[in-house]
Amino acid sequence: MLAHRIVAKHVTKTTALAMLGATAVLSSLQVLFTYLGELGSLQPNYGAWDAFIYVLWGAPYYLNEILPISALIGAVLGLGTLASNSELIVMRSVGVSLWRIVGWVIRSALILVVLSFALSEWIIPYTNEQAKGVKSHRSVAELGEVNGYWTREGQRFIYVDYANSKGELKNIQVIDFDNAYRLRGTIEAEQGQFVSNGTWKLNTVQQMDVLKDGDATLAKNAEQPLSLALQPKYVHMVTLDPEDLSPSQLISFMSYMHEYSQVPKTYQLAFWQKVGSPFALIALVVIACSFIFGPLRQQSMGFRLVIALFTGLGFFYLQDFLGYASLVYSPSPAWFVFVPIVLIFMGGGYLLHRAR
Repeated sequence: MLAHRIVAKHVTKTTALAMLGATAVLSSLQVLFTYLGELGSLQPNYGAWDAFIYVLWGAPYYLNEILPISALIGAVLGLGTLASNSELIVMRSVGVSLWRIVGWVIRSALILVVLSFALSEWIIPYTNEQAKGVKSHRSVAELGEVNGYWTREGQRFIYVDYANSKGELKNIQVIDFDNAYRLRGTIEAEQGQFVSNGTWKLNTVQQMDVLKDGDATLAKNAEQPLSLALQPKYVHMVTLDPEDLSPSQLISFMSYMHEYSQVPKTYQLAFWQKVGSPFALIALVVIACSFIFGPLRQQSMGFRLVIALFTGLGFFYLQDFLGYASLVYSPSPAWFVFVPIVLIFMGGGYLLHRAR
């Protein structure tokens, strides 16, 4: 048992260091090339230093994007080093099973899984906002402003000309229909403030009610309550791209959208991509192990890395293609996100089973 623990620690440490090293190198290259690309977008109010700060704020997002490919390359490098030193042969000869070695490598990859979750949940939503603020020269509060927002709640259609995350509305128009979509009345207000729990207070209000005989009445009020599910935090979320929201924010926002209107597929796709990211990382680690123990075990390290890169790129291109396809076709985006992951798992498992 002690010998197995020593071997497990050695394999885990070697592959973990290789994965972290690959992550550091790839993220540095990503930041460098992104900065060089930003230099082509310089403007009088957006100089080279602004571009540098913008790229630094965006670095956590780039890091999260390359974690799966870092795990793939790190696993190939780490296990390849052990194979080159004949350590894997010794392990197998003393009775260490192939699947146990694969499990040790997956345990190393859990470091990147935890890092990916921390980045997507707590860090990326904040840093992406800061990056957008640098590029647009607007504060985070200004980025949380909405100009021209439509929402529907039952048979009520609501237009807000301006809203912000502080709970302030301007130029609100409310149109009420009956179940046959016949006009029942309208409400217009110059301003509105959030009160609590879906209740807003409108100021300088004009309300027109359409009577059953076709006549209409017009009333003017200084103040009037309005039931509106929109909350200041959701106003802020509307201004953000779905990819910039954390998993918990996506769940909260989709629950709100599902209750009062149809959930856009872009938000569903972003949520399932974040859920599938750890599984994609583990799947690529499994396929990396199959390169070492499977048909590529006699090939050079360079050839293995090339095949690993092509496999990783093919995986991500397939995921992107199916992600866009999910916005067109009716099945849930979850199917399109997990199909490439399952294929990679099955391919790696099959190759490892043959090599056992």
